[in-house]
Amino acid sequence: MKWNWGTKLAIAMAAFMIMIIIFATLMMRESVDLVERDYYPKGQAFQDLIQKKSNAEPYAEQIQLIAKDGALQINFPDFFIPSNLKGTVFFYNRVKDTGDMTYELSSNPDGAFVVPIAGLSGRYIVKIDWEYEGISYFVEKSFDVN
Repeated sequence: MKWNWGTKLAIAMAAFMIMIIIFATLMMRESVDLVERDYYPKGQAFQDLIQKKSNAEPYAEQIQLIAKDGALQINFPDFFIPSNLKGTVFFYNRVKDTGDMTYELSSNPDGAFVVPIAGLSGRYIVKIDWEYEGISYFVEKSFDVN
């Protein structure tokens, strides 16, 4: 069977239109998660975050994250007295927002800060926001939960 140029052109156009419809359908089914749901207010408070990071810079390397028995132990430098320290720990999952978790910093009787990580898996950015004697601090650390 011999096709003329008009038939070939019509078949090529039909194949192209079918391909575009398939790609459009697949793209509409894809879930698009925002990095931050409330990005505008966080952008307004960015200068405060810069100041907190600046305050925490001398201590950032001394903060240790240790995973044990389904919990994450956060060790602060000896400079910080655990009973005077208050704040939050935020587990940020880059892949999906359903994996994000927030916990209050509370010390156990030994003075260590323990946060449950049971049920979490993957790579997280642990954002520690705390206040000690009226000064605010903020540190981000990468952490893998297996």
